[in-house]
Amino acid sequence: MATKKAMTDQTIDDLKLSSRTKQRLIEGGFRNLRDLAGVYFPQLYQRIPFEQCKILLKALLDADIQVQFSEPSWSEEQWHEFVGDMVKTRILSWQEVAVAVCGELNPPQVGTAIASNKSFQRRFPPRETMKHVMEWLYAQSGKCSNCGTSLFLEADHIHSKQEYEEAGEDPQEADRLENLQLLCKRCNVIKRPSHALGGISFAPAQSVLMWVLLTQRPKTREEYYTLCRNHGLTMASIRFDEAWARAEWLRREGRYP
Repeated sequence: MATKKAMTDQTIDDLKLSSRTKQRLIEGGFRNLRDLAGVYFPQLYQRIPFEQCKILLKALLDADIQVQFSEPSWSEEQWHEFVGDMVKTRILSWQEVAVAVCGELNPPQVGTAIASNKSFQRRFPPRETMKHVMEWLYAQSGKCSNCGTSLFLEADHIHSKQEYEEAGEDPQEADRLENLQLLCKRCNVIKRPSHALGGISFAPAQSVLMWVLLTQRPKTREEYYTLCRNHGLTMASIRFDEAWARAEWLRREGRYP
């Protein structure tokens, strides 16, 4: 397996990019991955196709090379004002804010999901699985083991079944309480190989989509696409189209943009 240094030393020619993309990157002065360290990545969207950008971005992340995306450097007071403005403009009420936060502070069915798993049940005497699971759950910190948030918590395997299998061990051995931790939904998702580009934006994608819409107030969907990409959202554009529905609803009430 290539080391991080070896990956950093890769040239643009080493990557699985089209010839045209490689040419444009080299013309821009980017001959090696390390040449892209610290670059404001969205500027490349004007130089090479977006799908090619995603391939390049994954290579950079694999090599631990950091690039820049837009993100707010807000104080707690500014975030407070932002929520207050949403209430003031009747996008939602303080009751709805409180209800939504309380709902996400509750880790729904974490205990029952584990206790109903037969792989965990076989480790305990009959009808005692839930008791042990709840002892484990109460002993946790109530925060994501990775980012520290108290919201959107889920149970996660510290060492995956795939890791056990690759080590020549029974993958079912991963299903032990001592191999579980609490992660927020976002940190849990971005562990998966299928979400290699997750976690680039400053917050979960569903939150960034609304933050961009309500703070930047783009006038068109095309402008919205650009702002979302600038903030590190790499999903399909249909997700932006769905979020844009909020703009259409507010516009109908004369409150957007």
